[in-house]
Amino acid sequence: MNAQKVPMFFIKPKQKKLKMIWRVQKNGNVSLLVGTAHFFPYSFRNALQRCLQNARIVMFEGPLDEDNMARVRQAGMNTESSYHLFDELDDQTVAGITGALIPVCRMRNSTQFFQYCKDDLKQTVYDLVQGMQPWLAFFTLWSTYLQRNGWKYSVDMEGYGIAQALGKKIIFLESIEEQIKVLQNISHEKIMVFLKQTDQWETLANVYVKSYLEGDLEKLRLSGIRFPSRHHSVIDHRDQIFFERMQAELARGNVVAFLGAPHLKGVSRLLLADGYQVKGPWLPQ
Repeated sequence: MNAQKVPMFFIKPKQKKLKMIWRVQKNGNVSLLVGTAHFFPYSFRNALQRCLQNARIVMFEGPLDEDNMARVRQAGMNTESSYHLFDELDDQTVAGITGALIPVCRMRNSTQFFQYCKDDLKQTVYDLVQGMQPWLAFFTLWSTYLQRNGWKYSVDMEGYGIAQALGKKIIFLESIEEQIKVLQNISHEKIMVFLKQTDQWETLANVYVKSYLEGDLEKLRLSGIRFPSRHHSVIDHRDQIFFERMQAELARGNVVAFLGAPHLKGVSRLLLADGYQVKGPWLPQ
């Protein structure tokens, strides 16, 4: 008997335990910090549903709606300029990026066909980031690589969708203008170095997943040390901003704050100095 194919709408997303949750408490008022992964190969919907069920307020780094995401993309476009990211990269690097994003064509029996296939794929990737400033081109290439390797989930977006569905009050800790400024200030040099290391992308991604699932902030920090956005201007400076803007509501408790996992260590340090108890990883029951 032939096995029947299961309809796609019956296939459940791959669920994992969410260990990136820290419990913070002061004067009997308890809140949660959730360390997020902007892209991830697994869903945490069930755990997030439990975390948010009784939350008074839910916080996110910045706006996540489609209109604001479109503003980010628009800020990174410069269609009137002749600049293209690939103009700064050697042929070997461009070939590495192309191979990472699109499966290499099978050679078949024709050398001419193989060459045509390579050229065609290179043009496809070239067109993907046409008209983009370096920071947007970088994030587009990296996110495309992750998505084509099964990273179709986002802890931020899952949390945001659940919070909306539950009718929770949502607060954004940064404006979209502030977030765009952070992106524009990412080191150009670090972007170039990262793009030249496509042979290490798979290892970097795998280590990140393992560290995140274990709730290990130190391993997570070390795994992303070469990543362009892991810079003090992106992490440390914003830790202080997030801490200051969360204070009033954290003092009242029953807050769930979603912050990029690399921010948890710095924010926790500031909370401890302010008299909070901080414990984690905390698993929702």
